[in-house]
Amino acid sequence: MNSMIVSDKNKQVRMSLYNSSQGISMIALIIVAAFEIMMLGYTVLNAGLYGPYIWKYRVYYLSLLAVAVLYLILNSYAKKDLEHRYTLLMAANPACAIFFFAWALAITFSDSLVTGQVDPSVFMTFSMVVPLIFSLPPAIYSVIAIVSDVFMLYLIISVTGVAASLINIIVFFVFQFVLGIGFLQLKMNLSERIVQEEENARTDVMTGLPNRREYEEELKRIGEKPLPDDLHYVVIDINGLKDVNDSYGHESGDKLIIGAARCIEKCFRDWGKQYRIGGDEFVILLYAQQDTVDQLISAVERITEEWSEDNGITLSISCGAAGSSEYPGYGITELARAADERMYEEKARYYKSIGKERRRYRTKASDAEAS
Repeated sequence: MNSMIVSDKNKQVRMSLYNSSQGISMIALIIVAAFEIMMLGYTVLNAGLYGPYIWKYRVYYLSLLAVAVLYLILNSYAKKDLEHRYTLLMAANPACAIFFFAWALAITFSDSLVTGQVDPSVFMTFSMVVPLIFSLPPAIYSVIAIVSDVFMLYLIISVTGVAASLINIIVFFVFQFVLGIGFLQLKMNLSERIVQEEENARTDVMTGLPNRREYEEELKRIGEKPLPDDLHYVVIDINGLKDVNDSYGHESGDKLIIGAARCIEKCFRDWGKQYRIGGDEFVILLYAQQDTVDQLISAVERITEEWSEDNGITLSISCGAAGSSEYPGYGITELARAADERMYEEKARYYKSIGKERRRYRTKASDAEAS
């Protein structure tokens, strides 16, 4: 099946999260990088204040600056390809979050050696900076934060004692978990809503299949590269839907459309993606060899006959299929046209078999045959 089809809902949410958070992430990271440059400048102007620790602090500032710049480059490199960015950031975001927490712990520990006191403000700040910059699921952030907290609390207690640390510890946890995890959960909920709205916009309300918008976007994606040899374009149309609507009402016609969708879904779901592109017309983009395609088309015709028997209403379909191996050099549009022509030839034979002449279903081939 096409690797561009994203079927995992969690993956869609994560991709949406990375995409929607990119702007604020980049701004926050640029601020961090600018601040580190300022701190490096401060060590140059006030070298005497650092004494023997000057190069230690310079290494701290340089390392954080390097990670910030590398992350900015990574995002710039992958920003046009959501799939590529998703793959990179799945690994980069937790790794950078761990580094930022470790950095804050290390510099807090160094400060405690110099001053004899523990000031958790840098660590608390990074507890908020991390979820602001790096889009993480709240569960992953919680694990990273809790492990970091254990080290931070040990440092606070070992230097100042439990009693003197109590207020700092309470404020510290409230600040980190209420704001940090709350912010990440807010972003996650927003991404879930975006994905749901996007799915609704791409789903046919009646049948639950992807709609014409999703179909056209998939054709654009396919059209950007050579067609794979096993791609087949299958188009299916319901026979006699107008007669059913006229004779029995649109409720019966809708039942046929939904029934056709379920039959198509049952037959093709393991081989390709199915679309309702309008009215009684369905398209399947199928990835299989020719003999498999022939078997599947026979199967869907058999399944519709079984559906008709079970539901007491005749569901008849016409199918047309065209494969890229059969038409080398064809693009997806030409392949669709070839499949359409075969489907209309099949539909013309159907109406001829029941004694009806429907010119709108007759192709050039059938016109020539009739003359």
